Amino acid sequence: MILWIIDTHISRKEYFVETSEKIIIRSYVADLFTSQISYLENQIEGIVYDGNIEFLHHTRVMSRRIRNTLTVFSPFIGKKTSKRWFISFKKLTKSLTKERDLDVQIAFLEKEISNISEQKYLTGLQRLLLRKQQLREKKQNGVKQSILNFEKEKTLTEIQLFIDNNPFDTESFSLPNELKRLSYLEIEKLTKICFSYVPFITSPDNTEALHSLRIAMKNLRYTTELFNPIYPQLDSFISTMKKFQDDLGEIHDYDVWLTDLDSFLDEEKQRINKFYGQAGPFNFIKPGITYLIDEIKNRKIKIHEKFLERWNEQFQNQFWSNLRIIFENFDN
Repeated sequence: MILWIIDTHISRKEYFVETSEKIIIRSYVADLFTSQISYLENQIEGIVYDGNIEFLHHTRVMSRRIRNTLTVFSPFIGKKTSKRWFISFKKLTKSLTKERDLDVQIAFLEKEISNISEQKYLTGLQRLLLRKQQLREKKQNGVKQSILNFEKEKTLTEIQLFIDNNPFDTESFSLPNELKRLSYLEIEKLTKICFSYVPFITSPDNTEALHSLRIAMKNLRYTTELFNPIYPQLDSFISTMKKFQDDLGEIHDYDVWLTDLDSFLDEEKQRINKFYGQAGPFNFIKPGITYLIDEIKNRKIKIHEKFLERWNEQFQNQFWSNLRIIFENFDN
């Protein structure tokens, strides 16, 4: 397992530290992979044999988490291998994105419809739900094909081999300084990315900046979770990051809905006009969609206010400073 290094300028002490720490870190990564892969396999099995929409959601989330693992620990896994595995997981995530988005929107509409009694709104919302369900049905075969394509690549088999070749021993594990240093550098880098969007978060109209912050916060959270086993005190920080991510995710969902509803109005009007030869029946559809647009705009404002309040509160409570302190304890 030791990689021999031929360099007369490297002392025996430096050689020992470099190789032993690398071996320990690889075993740490293998331990992370063990739980991640086991969970992913269970979710994929659920997609194939159960069909519950939550299995698809959890598959996408875990594939993203694994991509974070590959990005952070690429030097210890092997850059070419990490890149190949990363591409495999990215294709899996991307192939399931449209389906998951539709599942979320269908569940959202079903809940909205169950809470509305006025017929003038129900007609449009039920038509919108029908279109979403029709589109989701068309994509169902694509979900299973995506799983088959992923399984053909044997990525999970290769990762299992990496796990077998780098056994993790809890009792003998000693936290390497290089792992502490890596954690500091990664969290510092991702925190800076998050803060690059902070000047733009005060307005709910800064759609792109809020969306970019959502992605950056998700990467920060998933990367922080990678170091949770060596820093148990990160639990509360990860919980807060998830709340940030959930708020920003809800804002993003509303932005997607607003764009989607505008497109739906145009497309449905054209469809009705083509079928009936005139757009009169569209007047039964429009009120429900207009109602939903107004409702979503109001909800977006409220969740944005909630996010800002949470952000400012955590900033005043030294959340970011305290997070940094956890990772600063390493030898340069």
